[in-house]
Amino acid sequence: MANELVTLDGYPLTGITRDGVWKRLGSIEGWWDSPPPRRQRADRTNGDGSFRTPIEYGNRLITYEGRVISKNHDYLHQAAGILTALGHRGNTKFLVQGHGPMQWAMVDPRDSVKTSFETDSYLNFQIPLEAIDPFKYGEAYAVVGSASDYPSLFHRGTVPAWPVVTVTGSGTYTLNINGLVSVTQPLVSGVAHTLDYRTGILRAGGSVVRGGLSTANFQPINPGLPQSMWITATGSANVTVRYSDTYI
Repeated sequence: MANELVTLDGYPLTGITRDGVWKRLGSIEGWWDSPPPRRQRADRTNGDGSFRTPIEYGNRLITYEGRVISKNHDYLHQAAGILTALGHRGNTKFLVQGHGPMQWAMVDPRDSVKTSFETDSYLNFQIPLEAIDPFKYGEAYAVVGSASDYPSLFHRGTVPAWPVVTVTGSGTYTLNINGLVSVTQPLVSGVAHTLDYRTGILRAGGSVVRGGLSTANFQPINPGLPQSMWITATGSANVTVRYSDTYI
């Protein structure tokens, strides 16, 4: 597609660069599929079937195949060198744009990058990747509110999104995003609180706080419908909720 853009660690794997013309070959294996669901099986000892257990997802395995056509052999080898170095330390962003909403995932190398020199100016390549977080993400949001101004939260993904909430001000406070979270660790001027709703961890000034919660009903932001959030505080509180469109 003319408007397709695929990047790994910010480098375009489609389109024209100094090193040549990059093109995707075939589909992006594993990208538009769901990752494998998994659950702990618990058989009913005196009954049929099994007990229902939570469904989790395994790692997302991605294989990207493409070609590069360069103006000469030297530039082709430069392109090959770039390919073998892209994302070699892991935790790099793989982004796909031009097929519905923009989506990205953080990926690690899964196997060696393979290059095949077909002519002096043309090569095929294959990049095997693994996303240990199997979810894909899109547009990011930073919604601001306070104890007197409640924000509305919304995202266009297909599955619930887990926010990270930053709170500044003074005193103790209670948050409600589809569930109550009461923080007994007082806010101090100049020391922000950060609540990671996926892990349930509270940090103050970047340091983990133990025992700073009296109620901890952490819930995600559901897709497709606006949801209200409110915060009450014994002093003052300003809040920023960060999250992204989330897909599986």
